[in-house]
Amino acid sequence: MSTVATPGTPQPRRRTRAENRDFRRDSLITAAISVVARHDITGATVERICEHAGVSRGLIGHYFDSKEQLLVVALEFQFNRAVRIKYAIAQDTALTPVARLNAMAAASFEPPIYTVDEMSSWQAFTNASRSLPAFRPPIRYAGRALHDLFEPQFRAAAAERRLDINGSRVAFGLVTLLDGLWNSLATGKDDADPEEAIATCQLFIEGCLKPV
Repeated sequence: MSTVATPGTPQPRRRTRAENRDFRRDSLITAAISVVARHDITGATVERICEHAGVSRGLIGHYFDSKEQLLVVALEFQFNRAVRIKYAIAQDTALTPVARLNAMAAASFEPPIYTVDEMSSWQAFTNASRSLPAFRPPIRYAGRALHDLFEPQFRAAAAERRLDINGSRVAFGLVTLLDGLWNSLATGKDDADPEEAIATCQLFIEGCLKPV
């Protein structure tokens, strides 16, 4: 039985050629993240990525020079999204500096930054970076970018409380803590959960802003 569109019902707009190209490229990137999460770096084959994205095997060559480039772009995509989300929180003038710090830290353990796929793929990329240098620049960039977001918030919070702290060092400490908590959650070695991770970050932030 055929379906007849109701007169006056808006029909879905067709994507332009450029939009289709972006859609397919983004599909490959998100598929790469999911496949890495499920099969690790070594198991993230072109066949699996394309199957997950629902595209033909040869399509990767239209958007990326190699599978390695696709994986690097997927890693950059993960980190850039996390930085953008935290940047938006850092710009929220309705929050106090301490509230911004807590919200930025908590975002690391909430969707869309924190999901099973995101956590598992991050762990796989991080482990692989020891032997695959191509993954190191995005990881270093993300660490620096997060440090540069946290540092002015720590300085502002300290100024509000009339404290003298080393904003750079405490920002480095928080970024390091976030990495460690992600590692703990990804491996399950400490039986921690996201709520405990958020509470740990809040304790660290408050501890850095207590008068000596």
